[in-house]
Amino acid sequence: MYFLDGDHIYIHPENKAEVIEDQINNCISQLSKINSGKIIYKVNIFINSETNSSCESLKKKVYKKIYKIVGSPFILSFISQPPLTCKVIAEVFYYNPKIWNGTYINHKTGEAILFEHNNTRVLIGSIISDQDIDTGEQAENAFLTLKDLLNKQGFAISSIIRQWNYIKNIYSNSSGKQNYQEFNNVRSRYYGNAFEQVGYPAATGIGMSNGGIIVEFIALDSEIALTRPIDNPEQVSAHCYSRDVLVGKEDSSKTTPKFERARFLDLFKQKVIFISGTAAIKGEKTVGLNNPAEQTEITIHNIKQLFSKEIIDSFSVSSNSQYGHARVYIRNREDFNTISNIFRNHFTDLPVVYLQADICRDELLVEIEGEVILK
Repeated sequence: MYFLDGDHIYIHPENKAEVIEDQINNCISQLSKINSGKIIYKVNIFINSETNSSCESLKKKVYKKIYKIVGSPFILSFISQPPLTCKVIAEVFYYNPKIWNGTYINHKTGEAILFEHNNTRVLIGSIISDQDIDTGEQAENAFLTLKDLLNKQGFAISSIIRQWNYIKNIYSNSSGKQNYQEFNNVRSRYYGNAFEQVGYPAATGIGMSNGGIIVEFIALDSEIALTRPIDNPEQVSAHCYSRDVLVGKEDSSKTTPKFERARFLDLFKQKVIFISGTAAIKGEKTVGLNNPAEQTEITIHNIKQLFSKEIIDSFSVSSNSQYGHARVYIRNREDFNTISNIFRNHFTDLPVVYLQADICRDELLVEIEGEVILK
C-alpha cells in the first residue's frame, strides 16, 4: 500500500485456462517475478465461488503456494465477486520492511498485520463471518471480532480510517429486512458515538454471491498523522441520510450507513485520499435509473469532486494528484462494455479491475472505489 512505502497491484492470468485453479496458479507464478525487496502482506482473490466448501479447499491450497514465495504469514481473502475479464484476479499488497516492522496477528475468525514505525502503528485486518445464520447475527459476530482485534492491540474503534464490507445477497429482503440495512444497524451500534469528533471511515458496502460477511479495515494509531473526512457538496453524507431512503420497516433500530464519501491521510509525507464506494447518487436520491452509461458518468463526476482542486488546496499540498487504482463493481454483465469504455475515457492507464457484484441499492448499476495519490 502506498502509505506503507509499498505497492498495490492487480495480477491477471496470462493464460486462458478453463479451470479456475489453473488461472490462480498462473497468477501465483507471476508473484516471484514482481516482488523485489518488498514483502507481500495481503492477497485478495476475486473469484466466482459456487460453494463455501470448494472455496475453502482451494483457499488452503493457494495459501500454501503463496507462502512458499512470501516466506512469512500473510492475509488471504477469497471474495465471491466474479471478474468480468477473466475467471480470477489477484489483488496483491506489499510493504517496505526497511521502514515498517510487520507482525502477523491471528484470531479465530479474523487476522491482521500490525505495522510499526517511529511510534506510529497501523493495523490492517480481515474478518470473516460465515455461519448459517441471518445477516444481522453474522454482522454481530464480525463486529465482535473487529472490536476484539482492535482492543487487544490497543486501538480504539475510532482509529479505523478505511473499511470494506462485503455482504452476501446485499439487498435481499426477508421479513421486511434488507441485508445491507441489517448490517448498517449493527455497525451503528458498535460505532456508537466514537467517530463524532474525527469523522467516520471511508468505506465500501458491496455484495458477494457467497461467503456470508467479510469486513476488512485499516486502523491508525499515530500522533503525527493527519487524517480527516472529505465531503462531496453534491451529495448528502451517507450518515446524514433521511429515513426516506433507508430500507425496511420503520423502527428505532433502522440507522444510516456510517461512512464518509472519502478520507484524506498524510503519514510520513505519504499523502493519499481513500475514495469510498461511490455511485450515481445526487443529494440522497439515485439518478440515471436504468441507464448504465448515465450512472457511470455521474459516478465518475462524484468521484472527481472528492479530489477537486478546492479539496486538494484545503490540505495545503501540491495539486499534483493521480488516481492510483480503482475497482469497478458492475451489477449486470451485459453492461460491462458500456461502463468500461466510459471509465477508460476518463482514466486511460489506471490500474483497474471490473467485478460483477450487487450494489447496496437495487436500482444502482455501477459502483466505483479507489485511491488518489498526492505528490
